[in-house]
Amino acid sequence: LAEQVSSTTDKFSNPIDSEEENIVNLTEKLKLSKFIEALRPDIRVEVKKLGPKIFKSAVAIAKNIDNALSDDGAEINVTDFGANVSLIQPHIVDQIKTKTKVEYISRMVRIKTIDNTVFPYMSAINLKFKIENKWFSNQFFVTLNSWNAQYHAILGYDFLQRNKVVIDTVNKQLLVGNQKFNFEENSPTNVCSETTDCDISESDKNKKESFEQINNNFGDKVNVSEETFHALNVKIANNITVQPFSTVIINLKVPKNISKNKDLIFIPKKNKLGYLINESLNVPTNANLFHSIIENNTNKIIHIRKNTIMGKLSKFDVNDIMSPSESEIYQINNLNLNEIHKMRRDELLKSDFKLDHLNDKDKKDMQELLIKNYKVFSKSYKTLGETSAVIPEFSLLHNFPLQTKPYSIPLMAKKYAQQEINNLLEAGIIEPSSSSYCFPVIFIKKKQNPNDSNSEHKFRMVVDYRLLNSITETFKICLPKISEIIKNIAGRKIYCVLDLKSAFFQIKLRDEDKRKLAFCTEMGNFQPTRLPFGSKNSTSYFHTLISKCLNGITGKNVQFFLDDIIIAADSLCELKVTLQQVFDRLIKFNLTLDPAKLQLCKPEITYLGFDLNCNGFSPSEQNVNKVKNFPRPKNLKQVQMFLGMLNYFRILIYDYAGIVEPLVKLTKKNTPFVWSVECENAFNTVQEIILKKPTLKNFDPNLPISLITDASKIAICGILLQKKDNVFYPLEFFSRKLTPAECKYPSIRRELLAIYASVKHFHDQLLGENFELLTDAKPLTEYQSLDKNPEIVARWLLYLGTFSFTPTHIPGSLNPADFLSRVVEENSLNVNNITLFQPNDKLSMQNISIEQKQDAILSKIMNDLSVNKQCKQYFLDTNSGLLMIKNAHKNKKKIVNRIVIPKSLIKVCIETAHAPHFGVRETFEFIRHKYQWKGMYLDTKNFCEHCEKCLENKPKAKLTQTQMIPKRNLAPGQCIAIDVVGKLPRSTDNKNFILTIIDHYSRYLEAYPLQNITSRTIINCLNKYFANFGLPKFLITDNATNFI
Repeated sequence: LAEQVSSTTDKFSNPIDSEEENIVNLTEKLKLSKFIEALRPDIRVEVKKLGPKIFKSAVAIAKNIDNALSDDGAEINVTDFGANVSLIQPHIVDQIKTKTKVEYISRMVRIKTIDNTVFPYMSAINLKFKIENKWFSNQFFVTLNSWNAQYHAILGYDFLQRNKVVIDTVNKQLLVGNQKFNFEENSPTNVCSETTDCDISESDKNKKESFEQINNNFGDKVNVSEETFHALNVKIANNITVQPFSTVIINLKVPKNISKNKDLIFIPKKNKLGYLINESLNVPTNANLFHSIIENNTNKIIHIRKNTIMGKLSKFDVNDIMSPSESEIYQINNLNLNEIHKMRRDELLKSDFKLDHLNDKDKKDMQELLIKNYKVFSKSYKTLGETSAVIPEFSLLHNFPLQTKPYSIPLMAKKYAQQEINNLLEAGIIEPSSSSYCFPVIFIKKKQNPNDSNSEHKFRMVVDYRLLNSITETFKICLPKISEIIKNIAGRKIYCVLDLKSAFFQIKLRDEDKRKLAFCTEMGNFQPTRLPFGSKNSTSYFHTLISKCLNGITGKNVQFFLDDIIIAADSLCELKVTLQQVFDRLIKFNLTLDPAKLQLCKPEITYLGFDLNCNGFSPSEQNVNKVKNFPRPKNLKQVQMFLGMLNYFRILIYDYAGIVEPLVKLTKKNTPFVWSVECENAFNTVQEIILKKPTLKNFDPNLPISLITDASKIAICGILLQKKDNVFYPLEFFSRKLTPAECKYPSIRRELLAIYASVKHFHDQLLGENFELLTDAKPLTEYQSLDKNPEIVARWLLYLGTFSFTPTHIPGSLNPADFLSRVVEENSLNVNNITLFQPNDKLSMQNISIEQKQDAILSKIMNDLSVNKQCKQYFLDTNSGLLMIKNAHKNKKKIVNRIVIPKSLIKVCIETAHAPHFGVRETFEFIRHKYQWKGMYLDTKNFCEHCEKCLENKPKAKLTQTQMIPKRNLAPGQCIAIDVVGKLPRSTDNKNFILTIIDHYSRYLEAYPLQNITSRTIINCLNKYFANFGLPKFLITDNATNFI
């Protein structure tokens, strides 16, 4: 380029005298100007910044810049830290690819611009670049189209965060570790909304939303007549020329009659030339001018003449915009704590508590206690408790916002949904949101009161956070075992159950987490200010809060599981003292209860699926009915559901593992579902046990303890008992199925294993206690003298030595475990013959005989046989009179006689044989065993392949996912595909196969004639190819045996 410019301007140049070396003449200036204007835009900007005075200096500078941009590391001019991701222009990537290899990476993200439109990009790359003399590496998204030519790339917040960059705006420096880099802060430019700031930061979003609010409300709030608009036309102050892909600051002039120092809104006029100007809020200078920026994103030069109308102005009153109408104001709950306490006291009534089962005195005392603690009760969202004792933290695996469309709301739920949203807004539990995160809401219908069919339907609002949960870091915490809670609290005389009002909504969220949990509805977008339902870690954080709140008072009298707190006592006085302790803790943490859900002062109560009373605990009536009404399982899924329901009550069922062992077998992998007699017995036995509502006593440390154990060939079991008034009461049952190796143990070792496993299971109750061990294995009464071999027996005996117990032998007839551990093995039935299907009546011998006589071909054969009985194949059966045919068996050692089926019965025969919907081969083998007709296999095959039931239930073939090999990353010879063509007519050199090799990049084809297609022959051909063209990175073949 420098040579071309120099040659075109040499004819105007004159020799420069030595005395005028420091003077640049007109020719030199002309050469310099032409050269700079003809440069590539990205180089031209950098050259202009350095401001060379002579032509040779400009050429040298341009070459240095071009070399720097074309360097292997691709030194790139970068700007704009407002985006969350980094972008790069496609033509810059093309330049880099010519010099060095570009590393493409797989990223699936959605990038949005400042106006919330999706920003298209081609791919993502890892790229090296340098700022001054320091090299950096960062991930860039390659844009689909080119944008502002002044910038090669945009470095986003991801670069700042990764390199811990500090921006010193005062000194205009970037601080990276101990190094400092100077930068220039350019004036903001207007970039097309389709190619600008991607996923801007939250502060930038707030500015954008404020400005958008001005724009959206402009037409509604500012009433300007048509004449006023005409009078406020804005014109350009001078002639301008805007080069392609460049930006220019322009002066715009306003009418002289406009008052100075007033805020004015400038709205640009639409144009056909392709330049862009943003709306802006301006204050004109004394010369009636204000500045704006015009950008030319086209590839053509744009000329604009002086006094061209560029847009219009209007007066702007901030009060018109910032004062929304009454319908737009959201009332936020900003009451102080004393005002909320007053509201709780005013809304609470004595009738809110259900105490009709108490006598008048006890009822009055309890009402006084409850009303006195009014601060702990809430009946509405406005008076709901709020605490910061536990601060939830939602850490995400990445910061790319997730969005989903809102779900439609059922018509019957819309009225409730609108009311629920308004109530939550009014209470300040949610607030309007402009977050880039957005998740849909589901309204789930609550159970209706069966005694009130006319009551209004109610719904529960739940946000579908499944997508957010997949990228949320897990906050793990162990919830208490329900069985332990029940055992600790059962056996008391009086119970209360307290339920928190909208429990999760009582925990405050951090400001930075609110936007992550935003949700969308048909009424708009909102974000919670309290912990929402449906979030991954909500349960763990709430359990942490209640544990902290009730720390020190939980135990024999107080237990909790999530938001359900249970209080137990042996007298009303003790109950009131414990209640007051719990109320004081809840008030301290500003947590509130729902008075409508309280269960107070009851001798028997249902808690977590169990009925609790002074006698112990048993399954609740509701759960008993579920087991009773559960249908007989017909598939694997129903068996798993039944076992899952029973597993909740396994502590109530002695030898549970042995009883349900036949059902557990059905759940094993690759086991066909066959509902046997054993399964039926197990199903009925476990139902009968649950229907009797077995009750277990609570552990009493003052009573003696006994342990009974037993073992069978399939399971071991144990029962912990206590004796009171010469009667044994069960405390807890234990059982488990034996492993295949344990089933091979001798009887005495299985009995010892039952003792060891039972003692280990009841470790907490037995350690440090002297208990009696009852077993029907008499040799185990002298367990200490048993042979210590194998080594596992020695370990069992060593563990049992840490407990203090007295072994006692009881006869098997007196052992309550013996029958239960073997109930599964009784009444077994061996089924030797199984009928797969019932034969069709049309295939009876009588009907086949009739149809044979009516068939034209078979009747002729039968007539011929009556004349000549010495036919080679066919014969008439002497007993049934049927036409039969003699065939050799497949092993050719015996002759098989088959019935010849007439044409009218072929379909019936195949339908009957295909009743179990076996495949072609199985169906054909079944038919051939007894029947025969001409074309039997083809008829069977056609019928099976067109069976509707088989086609409906045929499993779909799984698509094999193969590795994609992008062509743009390859070079010639890096990926080849091979295949064999043939068998072809034999050539003169005795070859009738061809091996084809195709280069995927260049489509170059090589063909090698082969005598055979063995693996060795193909390898020899490939070696010849590789010797000529080199080894490829990828080799594509099919699954032919000669390639594997």
